[in-house]
Amino acid sequence: MLTNIILATLLVGIIGAVGAYGIVNFFAHEHHKLMFLVSFAAGTMIAVSFFDLLPEALEKNSNLMGLMEFTVIGFLIFLLIEKTFLYYHCHEEDCDTHASKKLIIFGSSVHNFLDGITIAASFMASINVGIFTTLAIIIHEIPHEIGEFGVLMHGGYSKLKALTVNLFTALVAVMGGLAAYYSLNSFKSFIPYVLAFTAGGFIYISATDLLPEIQKSSETRLQIFLHSVIFIVGIVILWLLIKVMAE
Repeated sequence: MLTNIILATLLVGIIGAVGAYGIVNFFAHEHHKLMFLVSFAAGTMIAVSFFDLLPEALEKNSNLMGLMEFTVIGFLIFLLIEKTFLYYHCHEEDCDTHASKKLIIFGSSVHNFLDGITIAASFMASINVGIFTTLAIIIHEIPHEIGEFGVLMHGGYSKLKALTVNLFTALVAVMGGLAAYYSLNSFKSFIPYVLAFTAGGFIYISATDLLPEIQKSSETRLQIFLHSVIFIVGIVILWLLIKVMAE
C-alpha cells in the first residue's frame, strides 16, 4: 500500500509538471484550446466525488450526517485555503488576478500536500478508490500546472526554471502521502471522513474554479455546446470505469 501511495503521488507530480510543460510548448499561445481539458477535468472530479469517494465513505461508515458535514467542511477548507493564499487556479496566462511568484509557489505546495493526503486516504480505503482518485487529480493537475506555468513565466521565469519549480513543489505531495499514511494507520476509523472531506474539496474545485473558467472562455454557442459535451463525457467515462472496476 505504501508503495502505491508513493508511486501515485510521484506520478501526479511528474505527469502534471512535465505534461503541462509539453502542452505549453505545443499549444504556444492557443490557451483557449486548453479549456477543453479543463472541461473534462471538471467532469471527472464531479464523477469521482459522487460515484466513488462518497459511496466508499458510506460503505465504511453509515454515519451519513457526519460524512456530509465533513463534505461541507472540505468544500469550505478549500475555499479558505484559496482565498487565504490569494492562490487563483487560473488556466490562462492573462488572468484578472495573479498572486506573486512566492505566493503561487507556496500555495502550490499546500495544494500538493493536500493531494498527497487525498491519495493516501484513498488507497487506504481501497485500491480502486486510490486509482480513480489519482486519475482525477492527474487530469485536474495538468491544466492547474499550465496556469502556474503562465504565472511564473509572466513573472520572469524561463520555461525550464518554471518546470524545475513545479517539479520541486510536486514532491510535497509525496510528503503529504507519507504523513497521511503513518497518521491514518493509527486512526483507520477516520478514513471515511477524509474521503468525504476530499469529495467536498473536489466539488469545490470543479464547481467554483473549473466551471467558471469554462464559462468565461465560452464566447459562442458552439463553444458552450462543446464544453458541455466534454464535461458530460468526463462524468460518463469515469462513471463507466468505476462501474467496471467495482464488478
